[in-house]
Amino acid sequence: MKSTKRYEVYRTAIAIAIALALGYILILLSAFPKGDMAFFDKLKSAIKDANDAFRTFLISPVLKHRRGHWVFNLRGFIQWINESVPIMITGLAVSLIFTARHFNIGAEGQLFLGAAIATGAAIYFPSIPIITPIIVILIASMVGAAWSAIPGYLKSKWNASEVVTSLMLNYVALYMGLFIIKTFLRDPNAGQLVSLKFSDSATLFLLNDRYRWHSGILIALALSFALWFVMKKTTWGYKVRLIGNNKHFAYYSGINTQKTFFQVHLLSGAIAGTAGIIELLGYYGRFVWLYSPGYGWDGIIIATLARNNPIYVPVAALFLSYIRVGAKTMGRYTNIPPEMVAILQATIILLVTAEAFLSQMKQRAIEKEAKHTEEAIVGGETNE
Repeated sequence: MKSTKRYEVYRTAIAIAIALALGYILILLSAFPKGDMAFFDKLKSAIKDANDAFRTFLISPVLKHRRGHWVFNLRGFIQWINESVPIMITGLAVSLIFTARHFNIGAEGQLFLGAAIATGAAIYFPSIPIITPIIVILIASMVGAAWSAIPGYLKSKWNASEVVTSLMLNYVALYMGLFIIKTFLRDPNAGQLVSLKFSDSATLFLLNDRYRWHSGILIALALSFALWFVMKKTTWGYKVRLIGNNKHFAYYSGINTQKTFFQVHLLSGAIAGTAGIIELLGYYGRFVWLYSPGYGWDGIIIATLARNNPIYVPVAALFLSYIRVGAKTMGRYTNIPPEMVAILQATIILLVTAEAFLSQMKQRAIEKEAKHTEEAIVGGETNE
């Protein structure tokens, strides 16, 4: 229903506005000066500092102040886009699994292990321009699919909780990946635990050499469109959505729900498996993680904000990466800690997922649309 979709947009926008207002209040409290000043002098100073910090937070990813003028911040813009790529891809993986009403939260392990194993191919695979990065990404994708198949098989075969199994496997994947890098692929000349450098032909094409704006954003957007097409325009996507809405009805309609569940886990894992290696191929040029980067958990936030719709996932990922880059810049130039963004994320998620939040608006929208539909039907009958 159009009214329901419109309501969800309004509700998300209001949740973001409330979170930003809360963020401003927190900045204001943090900027309150200490000392023997009069209260109103303190308040005036705090408001001025809070306004400056909040402006930096809101516009620094795209604008910067230089020599008395606001100019385009190319470095901040590229950082914003680059940081959105891995969480955009994990958001797609999580949105797919959530659409089927399964809760495989193993995207973190799938991307980490996929990146670790694909690192070997990025280092040793023969240097073939264009072909090498495709092969490396496909290897990471297959590893992610295989890792996701474990909780998928346990769920479809023995009805084991995919939440528990996928969560436990995240830690197994972390330590397996670190073992692989440390034992077989470590760079002995580096001062920390990192892999050997990838071959030049394995890295992604750079849109900007100076700030390493890589073409991973194009891959992420292509994946978003492809998944949207699969979910909205194909029979398989219809089956997945039907299972998510009512798996018992889907089963008695003749759909092999267990097989479809397993296929969803495979595809979700394949998508998640590419997230880590795309960032490494595009930005770092080697495996650099000593711990989980957290992109899999970010994918849950993205999927929640996007309401599991692949076409909205890029918007949600760009929004989340934007406020994070803004918070980091604010932390560099002011005394406000960038961790404030975690509070904003939590507030937004709580309000978006709270069914009672603005529920009266939803009810009025449904009633209004039903009334218009009824009037259209009655009007049509009268004309006849």
